[in-house]
Amino acid sequence: MRTAFTLRSRARRLFRFLRKEGGQSMVELALLLPVLVFGLIGGADMARAYALQLAVQNGARAGAEAYAIDYSKNAGQAVARARQEMGQTPGMTSGAPAVSIRAGFQADGVTACTVSPPTVDDPCFVTVQITYTFHTLIPWPLIPNTANFDRSTTMRLFY
Repeated sequence: MRTAFTLRSRARRLFRFLRKEGGQSMVELALLLPVLVFGLIGGADMARAYALQLAVQNGARAGAEAYAIDYSKNAGQAVARARQEMGQTPGMTSGAPAVSIRAGFQADGVTACTVSPPTVDDPCFVTVQITYTFHTLIPWPLIPNTANFDRSTTMRLFY
């Protein structure tokens, strides 16, 4: 019987203490909540930036591959393939990235190809370059709100 009385009195003391300190948790929550929200939004921005950067790189690879496999067709099909690859990423509009194709040069990057179709001894290359401007979800103080992703892929033309 003595223990029940002791537990009851300890519980009363605890409830009295909590009643006195009840507003403290609300103040702590009010101070910490903006930090948590900005942390979550910042993490989402970083994840979006990483995903869009990968999409730009994959688009450059897909465009270069499309041109390298069938270079007899025009470059518009390679651009369309690059935009299609990037369009699969949520949050990226397929019309926004700038896609440029530079084809028909040798390994030094300057000399034009002399043999058509290219051979093992005289290979030709294609470079697809994609530029995309990333915008953050919210305007961050002291941090740039845009970032340019500029990726390029060079592939050897298949023969």
